[in-house]
Amino acid sequence: MNKKRITNNKIILASKSESRKRILKNTKIPFRVVAPKIKEGEYKNKFKKKGLSYKNITKKLAEIKCRDVSKKHPKNIVVACDTMIELNNKIFNKAKNLKEAKNKIKKLSGKGHNIYSSVCVIKNNKIIWSFGKNTKVWIRSLKNEDVDSYLSKSGSQILKSVGCYQAEKMGPLIISKISGDFYNVLGFPVLDFIKFIKKTEPDIL
Repeated sequence: MNKKRITNNKIILASKSESRKRILKNTKIPFRVVAPKIKEGEYKNKFKKKGLSYKNITKKLAEIKCRDVSKKHPKNIVVACDTMIELNNKIFNKAKNLKEAKNKIKKLSGKGHNIYSSVCVIKNNKIIWSFGKNTKVWIRSLKNEDVDSYLSKSGSQILKSVGCYQAEKMGPLIISKISGDFYNVLGFPVLDFIKFIKKTEPDIL
């Protein structure tokens, strides 16, 4: 195995997400984290006003995050993701507190919502891979006491999840069905990313 090549091509995950970090860490692929410094909310609002589709919004945000980190680390393989939840043609943002989380879960209760994720990979200032995916998730019909119990068990950690349910932890208590890629629900379609790495940089694995 060419260790020099692995070092030169070491992956950088351009993300603040603990979930994405954990997913990539579990693959045992060498990487480090460099958080992008962008005003994501401003970009998101700008793209919404322009009438971009949810798929294209996540695609553009993933690219912006990736470029922000890649410009300082051009020789590395930089990967960035963006994920968005859509329900009834409206975007869900992260809850600021448990009261907001309760309201969001109640809105999702008994319905299916779409999760759009995009991945962008840049090396030497060029996009070498871009990928998008959609997964649908259904939430059980929940009573007020069900939501209260779920939030009581989950605690403030739930605020890190856009959908306020953390599918990889206690999500099964309120999720009734997932159609599509489970890792996409977590914000990183890592199976597709691994396929790409195997084809282009097999020595990293």
